Amino acid sequence: MKLNLGERFIVNNPLRAFVQRRVEGPLLKRMAGFESYPLCLEIGCGRGAGAEIIVEQFGAQRVIATDIDPEQIERAKKNLSPEFKDKIEFMVADAMALDKPDNKFDAVFSFGVIHHMEDWRKAVKEVSRVLKNGGELFFEEPLRTFTHCFTKDSLFGVVAAHPVGGMFGFDEFKNELRENNVDIINIKHFGNIAIFGVGRKRG
Repeated sequence: MKLNLGERFIVNNPLRAFVQRRVEGPLLKRMAGFESYPLCLEIGCGRGAGAEIIVEQFGAQRVIATDIDPEQIERAKKNLSPEFKDKIEFMVADAMALDKPDNKFDAVFSFGVIHHMEDWRKAVKEVSRVLKNGGELFFEEPLRTFTHCFTKDSLFGVVAAHPVGGMFGFDEFKNELRENNVDIINIKHFGNIAIFGVGRKRG
């Protein structure tokens, strides 16, 4: 699902990149099971800040950063710092139907993206499919308690609607990961609002 006006403003705001680099990235890195992840995939890369963080903080030698919106991909390419040009590749792709082979990536990253999907379960299935056995999924996602406030029928729905198919609670998310051979190895709850965590694919 492409971002709406409100979401686009948030994602493309420099403050969002600052929070990703200084708060979200370090928090997820402390939860990591390994020191580095050579080949990584980012779903929903937006303006491209997350891809650089994956190289800087997670030791990636190569990052494939995807987004369903061609405009965001073009923006990410323009924003990319020269020192990352040999390590990061941006491409248009749907996280619910990734054009990548099975068992390819050492890690997959979702910086608040899975809840934007029309069918979040499809995204989880695809992420698991392209993740290597023993590879890790890094995620930070708002839960239904929060995203329900931004449905199309809500006060905020005009500018910040979230798809109903992207809403889930923690137990639903954990169980869906488990059904797709991914076990949560580290998790941090922010009340019933959001979760930050790491899952590892069995095998």
